[in-house]
Amino acid sequence: MEKVGRNSQCPCGSGKKYKRCCEGKDIQIMEKPLPTGKFRYESGSYGGPGDYIPSIVGYKETGPDSWIEHLCLVKPDAIFCEEDSASDLAERHLAAARVIADSGGGPQEFALSLRHEGYKRVSDFRIVKDTGTV
Repeated sequence: MEKVGRNSQCPCGSGKKYKRCCEGKDIQIMEKPLPTGKFRYESGSYGGPGDYIPSIVGYKETGPDSWIEHLCLVKPDAIFCEEDSASDLAERHLAAARVIADSGGGPQEFALSLRHEGYKRVSDFRIVKDTGTV
């Protein structure tokens, strides 16, 4: 993952400088103790017909060949009409994050790369559709 300069535009897309936006959150991620256990990740899509967003689900190992859903990340700023398009983008981002982790970056850099692509935990946002009614 390329280092973000403090005065650069924040990779989250807010339009703010990195030091005024996500730098503090990124520092917290890097200093936060890692959860124990083994994890795996799968790309996919979240939503329904006409409104699919890229998603990545993290599973935690609970025993031999036993996994539970640990977290779900979504990229709410990318909405697709087709489920496959949303899944394909999530797969590309997940593959890039794996390269970073596999090349010595570690789990925190893996998480930061997804964060910098705009992924958020499902509980961190709401999608409200405008139904046109008052």
